[in-house]
Amino acid sequence: MESVFALMYCDGDMVPSYEGIMFECPSDPKVITISEDMSLAALRKTIFYGNKGCRILINVFYRQPIYVGDNCLEYNCMKLKCNNDVGKMFLICSEFSTKGPIKFNAIFGCSLDEILALLHKPRKSRTTDEII
Repeated sequence: MESVFALMYCDGDMVPSYEGIMFECPSDPKVITISEDMSLAALRKTIFYGNKGCRILINVFYRQPIYVGDNCLEYNCMKLKCNNDVGKMFLICSEFSTKGPIKFNAIFGCSLDEILALLHKPRKSRTTDEII
């Protein structure tokens, strides 16, 4: 299958605009390469490693073009939840391929190190009197 380039915004804001939803974030979007036959799990893995694998990926949103007439498009925000959503995304992308790259907003949580630090938080030593 064919590979395409996509723009990945990390923890961006979803902002309404005159053309629908826009993704905005303080840093520049990252360019990733995705394949048309990807599963959601493979896409999530590509996005995770596109962000250098340093934080846990929670959600992926896609900026979905919608034809509204007179050769005009608006954009909606679609959460990718299953393989069918990814297939639908590529189908829509093939219809509107001249309108720019696929855009994702990837929402990340804590890093693995932060989670491990919370799990292994040192406990304060207690005296025998405090225990009894």
